[in-house]
Amino acid sequence: MMWWSGSLDSEHRAIVKSLDALAASHITSEQCADWDERGAYPHEAMDALAAGSWARLPVPESYGGAGASALDLAVVHEALARHSLAVAQSYYSLWVLGAEAINRLGTEQQRAHWLPLLADGRARIAFALTEPGSGSDASAMRTRATVTNGGFSVTGQKVFITGAKVADRIITAVRTKTGERPQDGITLLMIDPNSSGVTIRPLRKVGLRALDLCEVFFDDVPASEADIVGPRHDAWRALRAGLSKERLFLAAISAGALFDLVGRTLEHARTRTTFGKTIGSHQLVAEKIVRMRLAADAAAAMVKEAAVAVDLGDRDAAATASAAKMYASEAYVSAAREAVQIFGGYGFTEDYPVARHYRDCKYLEIGGGTSEIQTIVIARSMGLLA
Repeated sequence: MMWWSGSLDSEHRAIVKSLDALAASHITSEQCADWDERGAYPHEAMDALAAGSWARLPVPESYGGAGASALDLAVVHEALARHSLAVAQSYYSLWVLGAEAINRLGTEQQRAHWLPLLADGRARIAFALTEPGSGSDASAMRTRATVTNGGFSVTGQKVFITGAKVADRIITAVRTKTGERPQDGITLLMIDPNSSGVTIRPLRKVGLRALDLCEVFFDDVPASEADIVGPRHDAWRALRAGLSKERLFLAAISAGALFDLVGRTLEHARTRTTFGKTIGSHQLVAEKIVRMRLAADAAAAMVKEAAVAVDLGDRDAAATASAAKMYASEAYVSAAREAVQIFGGYGFTEDYPVARHYRDCKYLEIGGGTSEIQTIVIARSMGLLA
């Protein structure tokens, strides 16, 4: 089933075709099940993507990359998610997010060092913002970087940090100054997870088991002036500028996973029989699958609209991306519930991928800002909230 089948241009169709061919060998259903069962990072798939130059896309051409547009990257995330949500999320969290932050906020020395490594797939950059006591109020952070003779000493704790266990560096939001507002005095530091004083503890999760989600503890961890990414004391404003792309790509992942779910459910409905006929020929089941398909089509269209808005620098891009993320993730969660119902008892077993979809989907309603946060963003764009 081709995403945006009526509106993909030839270049994007070629991207999807190439990724489908790569997935046939390196992101099979059997491999996905194995990564999930073992809680193992999908090294094979990520190495294959790097070998195929897919890690180059989010990196500017001047640093060895391809300088892909937001629409290009949305197509990639969707195509990957149709085969593995974990691989798509790894691609975003450890390559795309880091490349975007370093290119937009980093020094020339940081860009010259890290962007070529990311383009070759030889580096993984995680991002640490959320803390145990902050949640959606991410600016209310307590992790501090105290000035020392050699730079900084970082003390505090982060939680729900994607990919921290496999990352080469963790871009970490810390408080370097007390200001009038919680958003004031925040700085980003690029911290080596192997530094003295860093402890990483993977969390046990309901789903997305192939990509770690971690608590990260900092106990007088050293960092230097050269590790600062972006403006000192004013990182919050810099962070907000990247939110539209984050929400866009998570929406694309949701849409891709949703299309995979629709395809698997449709195949089951066409082959499973009850009362002498396929279950898909029962009107109640057919209606469920039709609604799942309509939701997938709508999610894909909203992702494309948001990607175009981001590429054009549209003033409403943030709200458009939030709307796409909110709709696509909620549609995926609803469809996963219906898919398990259609599969019946089989859907409640790990022998079928719909069980993994059921466990994985909820992550996307929470990560990158909950649906409640997206509602606030959208409402403000409509002039409903201050």
